[in-house]
Amino acid sequence: MKTQIIPLLAISLLIMPGCTKDEYRHLLADPDSYRLCRVLNYSSSSDPTPHTFMELSYSENGNLVQESLYSYPRTLFTYRTYEYDRNNVLIKESIYDGEVGNLRLGTYITYAHENGNLITKLYLADGTWIRTEHFKYEGENLVNTYKTDASCGIHHQYKYTYNNLNLLILEECFMYNGELEHTTKYTYDESSRKVKTEIFNHIGETTQTVEHNYTGSSTLPTEELYYDLLGNLTQHRKLIYDAYENLTEIRILKDHGTPALFKKKFVGKLLIEHITYSPAWGYAEWGVSRYEYEKYPK
Repeated sequence: MKTQIIPLLAISLLIMPGCTKDEYRHLLADPDSYRLCRVLNYSSSSDPTPHTFMELSYSENGNLVQESLYSYPRTLFTYRTYEYDRNNVLIKESIYDGEVGNLRLGTYITYAHENGNLITKLYLADGTWIRTEHFKYEGENLVNTYKTDASCGIHHQYKYTYNNLNLLILEECFMYNGELEHTTKYTYDESSRKVKTEIFNHIGETTQTVEHNYTGSSTLPTEELYYDLLGNLTQHRKLIYDAYENLTEIRILKDHGTPALFKKKFVGKLLIEHITYSPAWGYAEWGVSRYEYEKYPK
């Protein structure tokens, strides 16, 4: 399990507004020729305009070099820049924020790699060290992550254990002073499908169990059953996929209806819309993100 670097602002989604049938066919036929260029964030699916949006810029060799966040209609309120080495490996991330119209460099992060793996993320501000995130490996598997800073020493440490098939079977979380906070155990069937997730507190008591059910020989779970520490069923989820095996919905099976946690729309493998719903608000819409793509330049 290698650690992948995903720029933080780019964890939203995109849409292709006004696409013709021919343009959709191109997306379906050659999705690898397109890259994310804009993310539009709405309060609800009926809103005519977004409240914020993000634009992504790339270098000539295709590296993401800037993510800019705007409030509608076009007020820049923060942006991030990314720098790479000669091998196109990310080595620095800089965050600009503060007063609108006078954004300044705040936190910046330097990345160090070894043998193709990320080994440290160093956070600084005004040249002063804030914290470091560390990543340790055994072979291809990430086995230990933790944070260090001047006030707390080592904290937020996660240790990972794998079986002989390199499947993650145990995750241990230590917060402060090396004290265990919780443990997560994963169980697989003979087809290497995850069938159970068990969460234990710091004294080894089960706090939650999740059963993952499948249909036939599919490797995609179609049901998740959640149980509390007493073994009572607390939630029954149905997972729905499209023809491209994209997870498009998770629905809660209740006595009175089947509300959704989210809904996603894809064109092929490209996500174009993501609607989230809030259980605290009676599963009303919580937010909508839509995604725009552009074709890679020739």
